[in-house]
Amino acid sequence: MPPFFSIIIPAYNRAYMIAKTIGSVIDQRFTDWECIVVDDGSTDNTREVVSGIQDDRVKYVYQKNAERSAARNNGIRNATGRYICFLDSDDFFESSHLQTLYDHIQKNEFPVAMFFVHAYHYINDVKTEPEMVSLSGDPMLYFFTQPVIPARVCMHREILQAVRYDEDIVIVEDLVLWVKVAFSFPVFEIKERTVRYTLHEDNSVNLKNNSYLTRYNGLKVFFKRYPEVIRKIPKALRWKIMSNTVFGMARFYNFKNNYWKMVAYLWLSIWYAPIHEQTKAKIHMMIFPRKHK
Repeated sequence: MPPFFSIIIPAYNRAYMIAKTIGSVIDQRFTDWECIVVDDGSTDNTREVVSGIQDDRVKYVYQKNAERSAARNNGIRNATGRYICFLDSDDFFESSHLQTLYDHIQKNEFPVAMFFVHAYHYINDVKTEPEMVSLSGDPMLYFFTQPVIPARVCMHREILQAVRYDEDIVIVEDLVLWVKVAFSFPVFEIKERTVRYTLHEDNSVNLKNNSYLTRYNGLKVFFKRYPEVIRKIPKALRWKIMSNTVFGMARFYNFKNNYWKMVAYLWLSIWYAPIHEQTKAKIHMMIFPRKHK
């Protein structure tokens, strides 16, 4: 009989931490699950670490390196559970996570729907509780404006037969999938923290790499590819998100002491959203650029 939950973990060269992540699944109070680790072409000993875990519910799938979205789609294809959850290789479930999801799914009579929980943040193993921004109004707008990591999400398998990750969209691939799902299916919020999100220098978006450019390009693809979805999001909000993303690109070039590229992206950011709470700060950056060592 298929398990109730499938948990999909994409992994690339995370042998040094993947056992701890899988361990957070094994430690769940709810035990009817399978865990599918999709090795995205690792060059370390990820295979050996996963294969060495003595639990038949943990399964290993290898693919040539194709990035996280392709790995998650591969996991979806291999999943047999009634509901599918995601977990990144550097994040963790609290032991109550699956039981909490099951209780709410059962309470709502096992709907073809998406559920999401809230998370603790861990910085250098220090636990914090960020502000819990709750869902109010249109779930599409919530997911478009609030960062929701994959570990917080669970959805019925039928949804993921109809909607998948866009494999050519990077950085904002989660946002795109959540918004697409919310466009067509019900969404339920669970106001409990059952996930541990690890913040570190290798997270996707930080000033040490220009991932803001990748985010910007991904959003442009999203807007062009799904016009029927995008029409449900107010234009002013879309342009504000683009402005914020381009501002991130400007901050990256400020960090790199590239004044003229910084100025170009600051002007583009202002063009997207002239009336913005950060407009004065952007003009200040142009006039008084900060030097970085």
